[in-house]
Amino acid sequence: MLHNYVMIGRYYPITSRIHNMNPLSKILCTIIFVVLLFLSNDLFFTGLITLFVILIVLMTKVPLKIYWQALKSLKILIFFIIIINLIFNVEYQTIIILVMRLILIVLYTSVLTLTTPPTEITYGLEKFFTPLRLIGIPVNKMALSLSLAIHFIPTIIDQASKIMKAQTCRGINYTTSKIKDKLIGFKSLLIPMIINSIKKADILAMSMELRLYNITSKRTNFRMNNWGFFDTYMLLVHSTILILLIIREVML
Repeated sequence: MLHNYVMIGRYYPITSRIHNMNPLSKILCTIIFVVLLFLSNDLFFTGLITLFVILIVLMTKVPLKIYWQALKSLKILIFFIIIINLIFNVEYQTIIILVMRLILIVLYTSVLTLTTPPTEITYGLEKFFTPLRLIGIPVNKMALSLSLAIHFIPTIIDQASKIMKAQTCRGINYTTSKIKDKLIGFKSLLIPMIINSIKKADILAMSMELRLYNITSKRTNFRMNNWGFFDTYMLLVHSTILILLIIREVML
């Protein structure tokens, strides 16, 4: 059952050093972290990265229960990963690393979305993709599309939760019913979700048009988004860990 308190893609408005970082620096740190995580094939180094992520999570000052809810949604996927790898006789260490990668990616991307408003994510993505303008790629449209996609995640989850509760009141049981009945229930869930998502998208497009939003015009930003010392510090920390990992892998 989905819950209304799911915080995937939502901004949590409090004050912390991570919240005050430049959106571009957070996006760069996220990319470096993903590369770092997939290059790490050692259980010890993965453990060190886990401690690093826990430290960043604590620095956000976001309640830990929100991160826990994001991780709880992975339990079915983690179960399938473990079962499939056990069937193919994969080493236990490899299975643990795969599961830890999934958990750490979800935690780190949650840090990005929880500490950065959707408009600021758009700003950071525009800055990150700026070099692509040299080859004629519409960077502003790409950034806006990605930002709206992230922004729509909690909206879709909320709509799905309301529809599932309404259907449960009408007798559909998503937990104890047979597989065939569950498929029928999810089919009746999917169509209203698509219809509601289209309506939400139409309302958003209409409101942007009424406010004379023009994607091609030069836009200003509400926040100054100055690059501070902490942005440079965090970027250097991530880059240093990545360089040390590469050196370690080469030497081994």
